[in-house]
This record gives sequence, structure tokens and C-alpha cells, in this order.
Amino acid sequence: MRHLCSRLAILFLLLPLATALKADHRELQILGWLEEAKLASAEMAIQAKLDTGADNSSLNAPDHERFDRDGEEWIRFTVENRDGDKHTFEKPVERNVRIRSASGTSRRPVVKMELCVGNVLRRVDVNLADRSNLQYQMLIGRSYMKDRILVDSGAEFTVDPDCSEAIADDADRPDETDDYDDEGEQGNGGNGSGSPDNGD
Repeated sequence: MRHLCSRLAILFLLLPLATALKADHRELQILGWLEEAKLASAEMAIQAKLDTGADNSSLNAPDHERFDRDGEEWIRFTVENRDGDKHTFEKPVERNVRIRSASGTSRRPVVKMELCVGNVLRRVDVNLADRSNLQYQMLIGRSYMKDRILVDSGAEFTVDPDCSEAIADDADRPDETDDYDDEGEQGNGGNGSGSPDNGD
């Protein structure tokens, strides 16, 4: 009888935890591995690959210009989608990272951007890269999707981005010691890594 009471007590203690986990699971939005991502401040959508194998998010911005504003490093870059819509951004550089990939090593600026995918609105670190030779304009990594999105690997473009009722939150800062930037789109599926670069 004493053992039965102990087991019942344990089950009683675990019940709230199980209920919370189920609630968290229900809040995850299921999206396809390809979706439209809206750049919130520009109200412009681009095609993005949701990559669970990548820590970081990366955006195609081959032509960018660094400049100084009030003693801080800023960057100006233009994004163009497949419909020919363009928007020029000016943002402070959060930091610089070195990305190692199948095509070699590159130094990239990182900026903070507010993105809407499905109905998920988050501020996330994005490294700016030349993805002109890759298939997708943007790569969305795990730091953006964590605790918010589940990826259906067999689905594409399941929903238009709509964050009109969403409140933006900050995604976790990715761990650049283990970065994968999907350079393998060129054909070899290569892995890569990134590390912080505070110098030139």
C-alpha cells in the first residue's frame, strides 16, 4: 500500500510537467522546408530554406557597404526578391564572423533582423553573404526556429507569412563554433563552421 501511495504521489507531481510539455508542443507551428519569409521592416517576402542542420541564418546581400555612424560600424545592403522588389537596409554591425564551408573561408558581417515566417515573428542574428550562386536567397537556422517551428521535410510553401498579430521576441544567439551555411547547395552537401572574428 505504501508503494502504491508513493507511485501515485510521483504521478501527481509529474502531471503538471507533462501538461506543460504538451502545451508547448501545441504552440509549435509546422512549416515546410521551403517557405516565404517576410523582412518585417521592408514588408518584402523572399524565399527561404528552413534548415535544421544550420545554427545560423544567412541572407543574400552580395553588394554591401560598411560605414561609420556616430563612432559605430554600420552596414548598408540591398535585398532583391524574385519578383524584382528591392529594399535597402542600414543596420549596425553586431559582430563579424569567419565562416568555413565547402567553397572556402569568408568573413561576414552579422546584423540583427526581424523576420516573419508563418506566424512566427522573431529578431535574429543574420550573416550577410553572397548566395548568388546558391538556390535560395535565405537560409533560416535553428536559432530562429527553436521552440517555435517544426519542419515538415516533405512540404513547401504551406502558408503565407502573416505576423500582424504576433509580438516579436529575440531568438537565441547562435553558437558560431559549430556553424553550417548550406554551401552544399552547389552540389556536395558540404559542412562548414564559423567562429567570431573581432579583427580585420
